[in-house]
Amino acid sequence: MPKVGGDARERILDEAFVLFSQKGYAATTVRDIASAVGVKAASLYNHFGGKREIFDALMERETAYVERRVRSAGAIAHPDDDPQAYSKAKGAALAELVWNSYAPFFEDDRIRLFRRMLAAGRYSDERCAELYKGVFVVRPIKLQETVFSHLVDVGTFEPCNTRLAAEQFHGPLFMAMDSEMEAGEAREFCERHLAAFNAAHGKRGK
Repeated sequence: MPKVGGDARERILDEAFVLFSQKGYAATTVRDIASAVGVKAASLYNHFGGKREIFDALMERETAYVERRVRSAGAIAHPDDDPQAYSKAKGAALAELVWNSYAPFFEDDRIRLFRRMLAAGRYSDERCAELYKGVFVVRPIKLQETVFSHLVDVGTFEPCNTRLAAEQFHGPLFMAMDSEMEAGEAREFCERHLAAFNAAHGKRGK
């Protein structure tokens, strides 16, 4: 796990991230986290009110990191972001743009660890389940729906149920994530999937 570093609060979150990933949230204690940081358990309460507060702060930090990474790759990271780049890009440029929106989920070790942690904990912790679904299912589908609605509006795509189209596009790539497909293979898969999707939904004559 790459360390964010910085002050004591960040070190606590770094070590908690590793422990939650290895042992799960339920099995990790404040004492475990303190030991990993190299301080007494009582010292952690100078920064956090307890294990749940540590977990919530970690989730906030990591979800924000996912959004930053996707946006820094040139893709939209929020449903309110401007999707015009997706109608302007063609051919290889479009394939690159779409891959960039998924690449962090396959290439970034920190995001991969975050997904594994939430995936492992979703059956025993409601908050893990909620975040796993939100970050890796709900948000990407909303982003794709924003893109497809724009493509329909500008005439690049035939009119369609954009929500269903978004679910159909994200579903195979989510399965690739969940199976921990290697990044190079995932990129090739994304390109084939995009080509087939464009052939099915693209405006005739476009």
